[in-house]
Amino acid sequence: MNIFETHAHYDDDAFDEDRDFLLTQMNKEGIDYIVNIGCSMENSREIVEFVKKYEFLYGSVGVH
Repeated sequence: MNIFETHAHYDDDAFDEDRDFLLTQMNKEGIDYIVNIGCSMENSREIVEFVKKYEFLYGSVGVH
């Protein structure tokens, strides 16, 4: 079974200490795809770069 997380904010500062470990482990444990959601113009620009680090991570750009 493929797991697709459709709404995430792993770029948030709360994940600064263990983000890489968390995302890598999630993928190893069967979460095949994650969509990280942008909330502002600045954040959306950052997400475009952020998702380049992980082949299973996708971004959604947007503004609240």
